[in-house]
Amino acid sequence: MTRRLETDREKMLCYCLGVRYGCVIDTIRADACASVQQVTRKCKAGGGCRSCHPEIEELITEVREERKGGGGILGVIARVFGRRR
Repeated sequence: MTRRLETDREKMLCYCLGVRYGCVIDTIRADACASVQQVTRKCKAGGGCRSCHPEIEELITEVREERKGGGGILGVIARVFGRRR
């Protein structure tokens, strides 16, 4: 699990619709969302100006890595340098 998935839960992600990181992370985990559109349908994040879409995509990737067990330091390094393990 990456640190951000736990530490940023109370930060605002989608200012247009008032959705926090924690809500988006929980939605991605619970509903296995694989796209921004799925997240938007479930919790409304990303349904306004769309400036948070890149951040939602990153969270989807992080949760996917978490499921595969790639949330450790090697998974983080691989993502930072754009390499797959």
